[in-house]
Amino acid sequence: MPSRASAIPPWNVGRYASRDRALSDLSLLGGFVFAVEGNVLLGIPAGSQRLLAFLALRDREMPHYEVARTLWPRASDEQASEYLRTAIFGLNSRADETVMVTGADLRLGDGMVIDVRYAESLARRLLDPDAPPADPDTGATAVAALSEDLLPGWYDHWALFAAEAWHQLRMHALETVAARLTAADRLAEAASAARAAVQAEPLRESARAALIRVFLARGQRADAVDEFERYRALLQAEVGIEPTSLLSQLVSGDEPA
Repeated sequence: MPSRASAIPPWNVGRYASRDRALSDLSLLGGFVFAVEGNVLLGIPAGSQRLLAFLALRDREMPHYEVARTLWPRASDEQASEYLRTAIFGLNSRADETVMVTGADLRLGDGMVIDVRYAESLARRLLDPDAPPADPDTGATAVAALSEDLLPGWYDHWALFAAEAWHQLRMHALETVAARLTAADRLAEAASAARAAVQAEPLRESARAALIRVFLARGQRADAVDEFERYRALLQAEVGIEPTSLLSQLVSGDEPA
């Protein structure tokens, strides 16, 4: 789980302009990055990275023993507790009060900006059927926020569970964004959202349908047919099945877009 020497994702810039002191930023989308006062910290021990990511994803105060048992399930209780103490020191020695120890519980320090929390909130807002169609976040900002996997390359069971939950949420949100932008005739942005969904899950028919609808809205039926044929060939090669009749009807014009 190497640290990624890059800036915090740009789509959250400006959302915290009212903060009255320097905060730490934790990025879990696209890879692990921890920055303090704008400076990315490199060389954070793997155990410390896992602790920081776990507490960020749980988003609540956690008992010491539960954290230790989850992060080091194969270790004895004594070993896991020692690993936890080392992980806490590995963070707090680099940035004061990153992890707060209160009695028998742990929590993240105050004032940490965590990208996945904003992205999840954005996705749920976009999926709200009562959300205004002219939501300013519907567009490039949303596509950027929804285009990254959570902690790619991490294989702890808690990380995989969180990654799958985020994947499903962001796929639904990307398809919703693509549909709203298509209906609003913002077709370049709609195509970006649909392509992001296709890239994230190439075999997902609803993602391909979103992209095909963009082509049809542009009057590019030949491109829609080409996209359908690419998808059909991929399905045959990967799982040996055909697209559903609904997608075929969409391309042929028998099904309204």
